[in-house]
Amino acid sequence: MTDQALAVIKKANALLEEENSFLKEGNVPAVIALLKRKEAVLAQLNSVTVECRRVAEEPEKPCCSEELPLAAEKLNLTIENNRTLLQQAMIAQRHIVQLLTASLSPPGDKTHYGKNGSYSTPRSSSGNAYRKNI
Repeated sequence: MTDQALAVIKKANALLEEENSFLKEGNVPAVIALLKRKEAVLAQLNSVTVECRRVAEEPEKPCCSEELPLAAEKLNLTIENNRTLLQQAMIAQRHIVQLLTASLSPPGDKTHYGKNGSYSTPRSSSGNAYRKNI
C-alpha cells in the first residue's frame, strides 16, 4: 500500500510542478489543458490511504517507507507554490479584464453611427431655436 501511495504522490507532484512551470511562463492555455489530468490525479491522491504497522520484532524501524514522508513534504511545498502561482494568475487576469472594461466607452457615450454605417449628427434637446418671421 505504501508503494501505491508513494507512486500517486510522485505523480501528483510531477503534474503540479508542470502546471507551476506553465503558470510561471504565463501559459494559461497549457494550464487549462492540464485540468482534467489534475482533477484525476488529485482524486487518486484523495482516495489513497496509508496504513503503517510497526513490526513487533523491530520497534525502532519506521512503520512506513522512509521515502513516503519526504515525498509528502515535497508535495506540500509544491501545492503551496501552486496555490501562490494560481492566485497571482487570477490577480493578473482580473487586472487585464479591468483594463479592457475601462477602455470601453460608458453606456451614455454612444457613437452616432446608424445601422447602415452612416454618421448622423448628434441631436441636442437642450433648447429650442425660434425664428421670427417679420
